[in-house]
Amino acid sequence: MKNLKITLFLTILFSINCTLLQAQQNDKKAEMIAEMKVAKEKLALSDTQEITFKEVTKKYGLKMKNVKDSDASKRDKFKNIKSLRDEKNAEMKTLLSEEQYKAYLELQEERMAKMKDRKNK
Repeated sequence: MKNLKITLFLTILFSINCTLLQAQQNDKKAEMIAEMKVAKEKLALSDTQEITFKEVTKKYGLKMKNVKDSDASKRDKFKNIKSLRDEKNAEMKTLLSEEQYKAYLELQEERMAKMKDRKNK
């Protein structure tokens, strides 16, 4: 009987944890969709640019997630993320016009400021 209660309790905890993870993933996905809409509007992307912009963003998003999930030290993670950001910016510079690229860097700064605000709260 005691084992049954423990098993039931653990099952409930596991279910709650899975639900919370799913909600977090949905929030992040919705946030990324909103950021893509803002980028499209502020950068005035053409249809071709939009497709490439999304592909590059997704590619580097996956790479950054892998770095964040790795067992590397914080210092190594920071270095790797900075390197990936520089690579992504180089790709974006070839994709975007000068004005668009300047606006892209401004959006990037705004996003980083929001992330810092979240960490400080």
